[in-house]
Amino acid sequence: MPLAAAGVGFTVTLGLLFTLWALMCYTALLLLEVYQHVPADMGLGSLAARYLGRYGQWVTGFCMLFLLYALTAAYISGAGELLASSLNQWLDWQLPPAAGVLIFTLLGGAVVCIGTALVDLFNRFLFSAKIVFLVIMLALLMPHIHQVNLLTLPVEQGLALSAIPVIFTSFGFHGSVPSIVSYLGGDIRKLRRVFIIGSFIPLVAYIFWQLATLGSIDAPAFTAMLANNAGLNGLLEAIREVVASPHVELAVHLFADLALATSFLGVSLGLFDYLADMFQRKNSVGGRLQSGIITFLPPLAFALFYPRGFVMALGYAGVALAVLALIMPALLVMKSRREHPQATWRSPAAHRRYGWFCCAGSASWLFSSASLPGCCPRWDKKGACWPLVHFAKQHCLYFLPLPHGQGSLRPTFASFLIGCGASTGCGFAIQYW
Repeated sequence: MPLAAAGVGFTVTLGLLFTLWALMCYTALLLLEVYQHVPADMGLGSLAARYLGRYGQWVTGFCMLFLLYALTAAYISGAGELLASSLNQWLDWQLPPAAGVLIFTLLGGAVVCIGTALVDLFNRFLFSAKIVFLVIMLALLMPHIHQVNLLTLPVEQGLALSAIPVIFTSFGFHGSVPSIVSYLGGDIRKLRRVFIIGSFIPLVAYIFWQLATLGSIDAPAFTAMLANNAGLNGLLEAIREVVASPHVELAVHLFADLALATSFLGVSLGLFDYLADMFQRKNSVGGRLQSGIITFLPPLAFALFYPRGFVMALGYAGVALAVLALIMPALLVMKSRREHPQATWRSPAAHRRYGWFCCAGSASWLFSSASLPGCCPRWDKKGACWPLVHFAKQHCLYFLPLPHGQGSLRPTFASFLIGCGASTGCGFAIQYW
């Protein structure tokens, strides 16, 4: 996220964080309102079929599968590469990235297949460890914050739009809503707290992370470093120049590992439960094994054999998320309120048309911003911002600067920072309510 916000400025980034958090939290509450009238174990596909009919189910199914498969493959690819690199460094092995991908998929897939309770247990531990490393990084960076850096405004018109898809996706936990509802037995009171507090936890983490990075690193110097190295090493180099401590790189590396692991568990659990609901697999050892195969085999194949092509497809995943997180909840709650006008609980701003126009307008806004040419920045060696290729403008998980004079695409640290996602926050909040 600091890479996407490098030329936007802290003030604009702070406004985007609060606005998109409120929007995504509100649409999650809309889904919760619908779930009070259906069984707690009903998946999004069955929910769409119940209220929106066959065509609604088809659209929901396509968007859900496209988005969750894309995110799962991205996390498998990134975490597998980091795992292989770490094992080679610590144990003096010579594992290729493909071996790391296989090992990570087997271990992470086994946790998901065993059940939601084990995923919740792992996520509590990993998320707590991630918070510890985040605090360590913040403690090292806070003394270097300068007010002049925080007051920096966007260096070029349209840069704020480029940060919207990254921030939008970081609060997109809606694919895991059915799993959370089922896990808590449809308890509306508990679920309200989980969704609000669970999504607020990463919001606070994002704000402090942006405060530390954008406040301590001079914007022109940051963009110049990103021009030379736009990935993880570019951010590490910028932090190293400020803090001058060898421990910072280790803390950031471990934070990235934990962020990927927690995000993988949250996203893949949502995909696992969705496919189990779609194909009506039984909650037995054999049924969960079948669900695990259809959950992890396709993204594993993409991560192993088509990494570059999949990254290109991943650039359009934000459109699917806009449908699932904005348009579909508004349509579902509109249908639900017609069938149940005397519902015991309604989400805030209960007027049915208000929710529809709010979410539909926001979705149209995101679609419009995604269609603007070159709304995702690329930094040259002088710190100037230039348009990217068309598909990179709406990328949700990867900030894809093209190296000067090259046509290849490289995933960067934005995908790792987004790993501190809201689905993890919801999982962390479950233990208290």
